[in-house]
Amino acid sequence: MNATTVRYTRVPTPVGPLWVGYDDEGVCISMLSDSEEEFAARAWHELRREVQPDETPPAELVSALERRVANDGPLSFRLEAFTPFQRAVLEAVAAIPRGEVRTYGEEAAAVGHPGAARAVGEVMRTNRIPVLIPCHRVVRAGGDTGRYTPDPRLKRELLAAEGALVDGAISGGKTAPRMRPTVLSQV
Repeated sequence: MNATTVRYTRVPTPVGPLWVGYDDEGVCISMLSDSEEEFAARAWHELRREVQPDETPPAELVSALERRVANDGPLSFRLEAFTPFQRAVLEAVAAIPRGEVRTYGEEAAAVGHPGAARAVGEVMRTNRIPVLIPCHRVVRAGGDTGRYTPDPRLKRELLAAEGALVDGAISGGKTAPRMRPTVLSQV
């Protein structure tokens, strides 16, 4: 295995298996899917790097991934391929606490680009590291959950599992105040 190889493993989530690709610098890609082959094909297509399963992933990485899924534990992400705006959005979204949501407009303002809600939506749509960078926690103004790739049902299920969605509506009907980031990023 060479330095450009992306290794991957699988961790459980409340909505099914999450495949996670990583290298020595951090997490590069993730995908909710029952299909290992589908994940490996997507990882190669998006990263253009060799992709191999890791039969014995580092215990500290597996523990960090499980803590991230369960409690928003810190995790290192490979974000250098993104523009400064995209990185800022991904880092801000990574800091949204479990059980809370933000609107696209709030995220745009938080990264210094008020009025760029649609651009934030595009960053969320193309997020290579869903669940770990919780794009499901970003909703439309007014609390509508909006779309979610690959399936809008998954966004609602993730939010419900985190306590942010009660009886199909955003808990409390509003977003929570901004918190400080808990993510370690490679830039």
